[in-house]
Amino acid sequence: MKLGKNKLMILGAAQSQVPLIKTAKEMNLEVHVCSIKGKYPGISAADVFHEVDITDIQNIYQIAKNQKIDGILTTATDICLESIGYVVDKLNLSGTGLENSKACLNKIIMKQRFSSNNIPTPNYIEVKSYQDAIEFFQKQKSPCVLKPNDSSSSRGVTKIETLQKIEKAYSKALEFSTSGGVIIEEWLEGEEFGAQAIVVNNELNLLIIHSDITTPPPQRIPIGHGCPHPNEKTLFPLISDIVRNAIKALGINNAICNIDFINSTKGPQIIEMTCRMGGTHLPEVCGEYLGINLYKLAIELSLGKIPTYSSKLTKSTNAIHNLIIPTSGYIRKLGMMDNNHQWHIYPKEGDYVTTNASNLVEIGYVHVKGTNPVDVLKEASNLAGVFCDTIEIKEGIK
Repeated sequence: MKLGKNKLMILGAAQSQVPLIKTAKEMNLEVHVCSIKGKYPGISAADVFHEVDITDIQNIYQIAKNQKIDGILTTATDICLESIGYVVDKLNLSGTGLENSKACLNKIIMKQRFSSNNIPTPNYIEVKSYQDAIEFFQKQKSPCVLKPNDSSSSRGVTKIETLQKIEKAYSKALEFSTSGGVIIEEWLEGEEFGAQAIVVNNELNLLIIHSDITTPPPQRIPIGHGCPHPNEKTLFPLISDIVRNAIKALGINNAICNIDFINSTKGPQIIEMTCRMGGTHLPEVCGEYLGINLYKLAIELSLGKIPTYSSKLTKSTNAIHNLIIPTSGYIRKLGMMDNNHQWHIYPKEGDYVTTNASNLVEIGYVHVKGTNPVDVLKEASNLAGVFCDTIEIKEGIK
């Protein structure tokens, strides 16, 4: 599809946004990237860089208006959803508007909409003090989880199993909440899995179910994914209507959205849903499975283009696992890598790497392809483990 020199604005310039930026340039678009200054690889990849906080709604709007952009989007981050929604409304662009973007960012609004539309989600309340959390906890028959209402990457999330944890957990959640909102909800036991839903004209167009590899509870930070999910055929009829109803409840339009599920004893329940693609290389995993470039598809949707698919989608089983270490320092030697799989490494030997907001350093990822969904997940996990066990880091401050 030749789109000409349409102008596309991408919010964020971190490693997660780089494939989106590169894809947009390959599509012959004029790519405007917004970010604060820093060592973000997307800045140099942009055609035009705008130094601005991507949560600054009015400044983002003024730049978009002055530059006469034709589309706006992000991937792998929620913090700028309100900025995108505002620009979509003010400039009449394709995408999810402000009020509905707020619902995808704010867990309290999201939960309210889910509950009002009978969409299965864990029982919850908004808490104004740790005393509210204590009262909710005492009424439950199982553990709970305290979390900020508007944080991402599982920051500020604590699993509550005893009353003694609540006050400290509430303070932690407040620390990571930009709006000062906190919720407590029941803790559901079960497998965490996810889906990428392609939404066209407010309707579910295509649903891709994937498996998740996460850190241990309570954070459950995603560190890898596989596609298809080993139980795809069983899960698909269970979640299809849930996803359709959730799209309508949140008012998501012309986007690829990321959905987190728990397959509980009550059946699949939505933990969170948002109007942008998932992170942790989900576009690569799910796109590889179906033979679709999801970055290109998300861009086309933001420009108001209706997607078209091949009559016969590819079914390529694959998994990706991040290469993560818990220490800042200089890389003396990269970990062991074989030649049978695809390795994507960001730094070089001798580079200094620093931990992120989750106190982790993402060195890159390994991409495994095969025929069995369970086997590729195990292989990706094993390879990542060997790499991280054998990398040599000189700890210290730069």
